[in-house]
Amino acid sequence: MADHTESSAQVPNKDMKIATNGEETLQNQKWILKQHPQGNFDASRDADFVDETINLSTVPDDKVVIEVEALSVDAFIRTMLDKVENDAHGSLGGVGKTIPALGYGKIIKGNNSFQEGTIVMGLLGATKYTISESDGLTAVKRIPRTKPTETLGLLGISGITAYIGMFVSPSKCPQKGETVIVSAAAGGVGSIAVQMAKLCGARVIGVAGGPKKKEFLMDKLNCDGVVDYKCSEKSIGEQLDELCPDGIDFFFDNVGGDLLDEVLQRINLYSRIVICGAISHYDSGNINDKSLIKGPSHYIKLAEKSSSMSGFNMMHYPKYFMSAIRYLIWNYFRGHIVSHEHIEKKIDSFGKCLEMLFAGGHCGRLIVDLKE
Repeated sequence: MADHTESSAQVPNKDMKIATNGEETLQNQKWILKQHPQGNFDASRDADFVDETINLSTVPDDKVVIEVEALSVDAFIRTMLDKVENDAHGSLGGVGKTIPALGYGKIIKGNNSFQEGTIVMGLLGATKYTISESDGLTAVKRIPRTKPTETLGLLGISGITAYIGMFVSPSKCPQKGETVIVSAAAGGVGSIAVQMAKLCGARVIGVAGGPKKKEFLMDKLNCDGVVDYKCSEKSIGEQLDELCPDGIDFFFDNVGGDLLDEVLQRINLYSRIVICGAISHYDSGNINDKSLIKGPSHYIKLAEKSSSMSGFNMMHYPKYFMSAIRYLIWNYFRGHIVSHEHIEKKIDSFGKCLEMLFAGGHCGRLIVDLKE
């Protein structure tokens, strides 16, 4: 997220070819939607990894060509793959289209808005190269002593989302001594939300699945406890009772479903529940058919406890973006908030990564690095 331009020196591109007629072409690889997923996304069934040739001479002058350097693998991608358009993120546009993904890259053919060598960020897609209009692209300014990939995570969509969910959307942010629950706590947004709540002086309980994520939350993020939804010995409710004997004051929810109901039954007076997402409904495809979504049966607890529930889409809060970035930079450089990433290499790994996102095989922000 930035408002300045960064240019990089031009280097030979191994994917660029010059035809006998002098025209320059690029050998591209990308992921396209083969069919609308029925249930969980399966890359081998629902997507195709294809090769294509981009003829640079036929690219309109008002568009740019971008060499993608890194892509973020986010839960919202799955919501755009269904036949029914998603209310928040829109639709992919049908079978055969490039699977969407937020990323950054270098412009190798510019226009009046962006010169060659400029690093830009936007919804570039799961592809090595993309042809794009200028609208929707943002020139990236690298912040000294930060990794380039921070623009996709801590200093980008993850950090800003966590900030708005903690400090803007609710009536009151977490307070010192309160008990805070963060679901999907080992993910890109949740892992930052956990650290923000700790900085507020709250007692923080993370919700995640499996011993690897429990260890990550306890050892890396200093959670005060972890609810393991994959635990076979104790139910989620039993774990919440043990870890939150005095009730729950604040819930940052990325999951929805049964977990939300369990938390509602344990909220304190004047508690705040913030709905960031509902990934329990994403991979099934139910999120785009509201008749299939199970709502909270214990919602009346909000009235009984004079509590509130709010939801948000970070894209509706652009006036808070710079405040979020300042807060994140301040705490990042002081070591109060640490960025965690799981990075896979090359564009051909994107399909596997999208499966991994919902299977729970990573901790922190999941990124595909395309630079070789």
